[in-house]
Amino acid sequence: MSLACACLAGSLGTAVAGDWDSSNVQLLYGHGFDDRYTGANSGGGGLATFTFETLSVRDWGDSFLFVDVNGGRLVDFDGDRRDRSTQVYAEWQPRLRLGRGDMDAGALRAVYLASQINAGDDGFRAGLIGFGADFALPGFTAFGANLYWRDDTVNRPTAQLTVFWSAVLGDADSGWSSEGFLDLAGTDRDGTDVVFQPRLLNDVGRGLGGRPGRWYAGLEWYYHRNDALAVSVPQLMLKRVLP
Repeated sequence: MSLACACLAGSLGTAVAGDWDSSNVQLLYGHGFDDRYTGANSGGGGLATFTFETLSVRDWGDSFLFVDVNGGRLVDFDGDRRDRSTQVYAEWQPRLRLGRGDMDAGALRAVYLASQINAGDDGFRAGLIGFGADFALPGFTAFGANLYWRDDTVNRPTAQLTVFWSAVLGDADSGWSSEGFLDLAGTDRDGTDVVFQPRLLNDVGRGLGGRPGRWYAGLEWYYHRNDALAVSVPQLMLKRVLP
């Protein structure tokens, strides 16, 4: 789940020749959610999240979409029980590649015209436009950043910086990987809004003698902070790459 961007896989496809698609579903559970800013607020209790992610990479650019469904004893900003136990939030992030082929500019691999649309079933909306870049960095299978102009239904127009990565930990056969993102955005009254969600995952299918690259288990850390709140929740995570 995220307030602004979960572009965990935004440049994974640049390492693969030709068109490339990947989708996955996730189940997460954490205890201690009290995020009144995003509505991920169970009054400090448990919260389950079902997530669907899909990424498409083409010669013209890439497109990333995720949908979160939160379930639990949801409470409102004042701590009162809400009249429903689920909420839905989604982001779509298409990027148009500027130029063709990998760039010969050191670590810089590609530059994009980047956009994003955020929507929640509580009426929240955000539109973002800017530029993005992918980088070839040692130790990372993907590393990228997007710098946006952001307009949403809560704050005046502001800037947002998103950084995302994916990396294999140890050798290629270790089965361990890290992925995640960092969002930094301005707010009207609460200073800089920070959303940080790193993941540590193990390829459990490989470890159990099954097909590698299908089943992953591990932890995701949900961290959200601004001048008005500080939420830090580790979550158990199970991920299934489709099909």
